[in-house]
Amino acid sequence: MPIYSDKTIEEIKRKLSIVDVASSYTQIYQKSGKPWIKCPFHGNGQERTPSCKLDIESSRYYCFGCHATGTMFNFVMEMEHLTFPESVEFLAEKAGVELEKTDKKSSNTNKEREERDALFDLYDRLTKTFSYMLLKTESGKRALDYLRKRKISDETILRFSLGYAPQDPKWLYDFLKSKSYSDEALKKSGLFSSNHYPYPLFANRLMFPVKNWQGKIVAFGARDLSFRENAPKYINTPETVIYSKKHNLYAFYEGLDVIKKEKSVIVCEGNFDAISLQQSGIRNAVAPFGTAFTSEQADLICRYCSHVDLLFDSDGAGQKATEKAIVMLQEKNIEVGVLRIEGAKDASELLETKGEEAVKNILLNKQTGFSYLVNNGLNLYNIRTPKGKSDFVSYLKDFINATQSQVEKESYVQRVSELLSVGQEQIYSDLNRNPVVRKVYENPIREEQVHFEPLNTSAISLDLYLMLIFANHRELFSEYTKVLNFGDLKDKEAQMIFVALENMRRSNMGTSDEIFLSLFADERVRNDVNTSFELEEFRRERPQVVIDEILDRLSLRKKEEERQLISAQLKQGEQDGIANEDLKTLLNEKFSIEKEILELKDRLFNDRRVVDNE
Repeated sequence: MPIYSDKTIEEIKRKLSIVDVASSYTQIYQKSGKPWIKCPFHGNGQERTPSCKLDIESSRYYCFGCHATGTMFNFVMEMEHLTFPESVEFLAEKAGVELEKTDKKSSNTNKEREERDALFDLYDRLTKTFSYMLLKTESGKRALDYLRKRKISDETILRFSLGYAPQDPKWLYDFLKSKSYSDEALKKSGLFSSNHYPYPLFANRLMFPVKNWQGKIVAFGARDLSFRENAPKYINTPETVIYSKKHNLYAFYEGLDVIKKEKSVIVCEGNFDAISLQQSGIRNAVAPFGTAFTSEQADLICRYCSHVDLLFDSDGAGQKATEKAIVMLQEKNIEVGVLRIEGAKDASELLETKGEEAVKNILLNKQTGFSYLVNNGLNLYNIRTPKGKSDFVSYLKDFINATQSQVEKESYVQRVSELLSVGQEQIYSDLNRNPVVRKVYENPIREEQVHFEPLNTSAISLDLYLMLIFANHRELFSEYTKVLNFGDLKDKEAQMIFVALENMRRSNMGTSDEIFLSLFADERVRNDVNTSFELEEFRRERPQVVIDEILDRLSLRKKEEERQLISAQLKQGEQDGIANEDLKTLLNEKFSIEKEILELKDRLFNDRRVVDNE
């Protein structure tokens, strides 16, 4: 059975959401602002009201009717009757992701994971150091003055973790070497020139840490403060094992709470624009980072939003970027608006010259994406001539053909028809010269439905509760195998999870939830583990306290069983008239066990009780 790498799994999850997958099979409904579907796993999706909730953030589903739950991979496995590897292949093709297998006997996956973790740690530490250099040192004063000149507040500086990289080109290398980083690691860090190592990419620069959608720092942007004519104004981190520029948006994580609430995003041109908008109270502003606005960035936005406003510069390049983004978002069925700034070239300049209130007023000057294109087209082409009319339709063609709703498309064609005084039939003829072909997935009829009772954490065994914690914190399992054995568990479901954890620990299968779930042949166990991934009590940040208490309880159970066995042996020995020496040995063993039981009870009684699943 092929095992696909964590990188493959994560790339699919980054490009597709559970809504993307489910919508290929059934209609999406909105209830209280959340996506739901009529469950396809019971009643063939013919229920009266939707009962299956889709969680965009975790990319999971849960049916309140039949209690089916899982990830997008489980969804496809059920709908298409596929194995886990086949579901990965199916979704990889849908997402356009190249498959990468991992060899169980290879250490490549572990090495890659260690490199990623080390780089996350390095960037996090360096962000704090750059912040300190900006706020607490004399060398950072010039950078701080520059920010204040641009009306960036102290609160915003802290919120975005802005920093300063010192002017001395030797500083960064010497600083990191003093922290015991190897040259091999630093060469891969994205912090130094690839051609002139160890010359730093960042010296005498204002630093903008970039966070991914999970809040981890993955890159830096840096604004030159030397103001030399030949110095690049901005330098950004190159691609690394943790950073791909086309997948990330600057300020996305900082605005995510508002983005989720409003289901809307403003995409502007640069870092300072996004910061200026957010400082002015427009907290859903983001910016592409070191790249033009990409389809992958649009996919990230689509997970949370139904509306995007574009705020690019008004020059020729900005107009081209706006046109391209409008079509891209229209194809993804996202409502698009275009904002316009008056009295300044961008939001950052507007904040600097006219203040936060003027920045807020940007929202009042908006038109739809279609209106923007129509107005641009009218400026570009003379629609009083036949050639101008033809060129005008060609200019709008990509947008109209990207429209998924036939009703919406017809309204656009009707408006163009009225503008040009040309029949709709002729316009459709031009639009359909190279029609867009879209793949449609049919909804297969389910022949079997498996019903499970929902996981009731207050009713499960202590063994299972413990193993579900380990299922959610698999990195801790190795540490506890010294004190926990397979034979300590009595619950069969718990034993299955133990075996899966042990197999994953000894093999290099990767670390993703999807790979772990694929190890369970028993649907009940897989369903319970899947459900635990959504429960806070199993995903708590420091589970060691709970684990240690449960292990004490399991030890207590084991010791009480041993005491019961010795008591039975003593009773039988008295009846059989065993030798005094053997009797004395049994009594000593019983005394020793009772002492251990008292110690365990004392520890459990005095410690705070966290769980009670006996």
